[in-house]
Amino acid sequence: MAKRQLMLALDVGTTKVSAMVGEVRPDGELAVLGIAATPVTGMRRGLVFEVERVALAIRDAVNRANSMAGTELTQAAVAVNGDHLAVIPGQARLALKTGTVRPEDVQQVTLKAAQLSLDGDHELVQVIRRGLAVDGFRGVVDPVGMVAREIEAEVLVVTGLTTVLRNLRRVVNMAGITPVLWVPAPRASAEGVLADDEKQIGAVHLDIGGGTTGVTVYRGGHIQYLGVVPLGGEAITSDLSLGLGIVTTQAERLKLEYAALGSEREGTLEVRAVSGQSVKLIPVHELEEIVDARVDEWVSLVEEHLKRLDWPKGPAAGVIVTGGGALLKGLNSYLEQRWGWPVRLGAPHSLGGLSDLSKSPGYAVVIGVARAQMEAGLPKEQENWWRRLTQWWVKLWN
Repeated sequence: MAKRQLMLALDVGTTKVSAMVGEVRPDGELAVLGIAATPVTGMRRGLVFEVERVALAIRDAVNRANSMAGTELTQAAVAVNGDHLAVIPGQARLALKTGTVRPEDVQQVTLKAAQLSLDGDHELVQVIRRGLAVDGFRGVVDPVGMVAREIEAEVLVVTGLTTVLRNLRRVVNMAGITPVLWVPAPRASAEGVLADDEKQIGAVHLDIGGGTTGVTVYRGGHIQYLGVVPLGGEAITSDLSLGLGIVTTQAERLKLEYAALGSEREGTLEVRAVSGQSVKLIPVHELEEIVDARVDEWVSLVEEHLKRLDWPKGPAAGVIVTGGGALLKGLNSYLEQRWGWPVRLGAPHSLGGLSDLSKSPGYAVVIGVARAQMEAGLPKEQENWWRRLTQWWVKLWN
């Protein structure tokens, strides 16, 4: 009997920790065997601030996912998030010795394009292949077997601050888990929800988390841009709490249940005062003014990233939004009116097993992390970072 291909994926976000146990079926399908989310405090925009609280949340989410799956996995691929992530472009050419493109040629030119000198403040997170060219012809998806003289690769090298990664590694270790693969959260979320045809014709993906928003742009089947906005849905909750004089839990409930962009509603809402002894009346227009102002700031920050792209007609597949912040009522219509592009809510797809439990937009990152682990495989021993790069990313996502 063939050994089961099991994996554990982990997303340590600003407001919750998500864990998933998956299995690669013989037909290549990713099946969800267990999935769980645990609220967390002690994280801010992808950074660990309270080690023990975060470790407890990780342990709880992993234990529940393992229990659901009937497994005891302790090695995990882990999402890395935050505006400390840096993306550096790389490019290289390779003359072919045999006159035919071999798999090892694709690997070699990709690694050559990714070679750079990292200072002591940064570590490698992932290498993303943007595209391949054969004898000057660009847009080649799979060049293996083609007759050619030269192959060229363009990559994006994603790095993170060493201190941030060390703290994330430490807190995951404290929870009894060994990180075996870092995956940039913006890309993981995009891979969790986008279809291949959307990546091909062009799409913008926004993963709106609690503290950050990942911006990922695809065109021609490859990532063309990746960035992080240091603002997410938690900022709206904080603004409502301060502006309306209510506790955070009330502000979060009002945001999810009553806030709606562009509604121009009238009336009042009743909430308990902070003392809990009386009822407080909140005008709906005040609630929506606060939400509108913060969303306008957030969209302006996202637009600063999108302005860096040479894309006159915009993405043919439109904008796909995920994450807890994507559930804000009226957001899709607001973005469509502002940008003139179609906008839809994204959710994980093409899954087996407990797929119904994992279709929430909030699970997009952890599903994408599992897909990354499925493609890269697990390392069998600890090695230096460049050798790990060679072994783990031979199978770069196309």
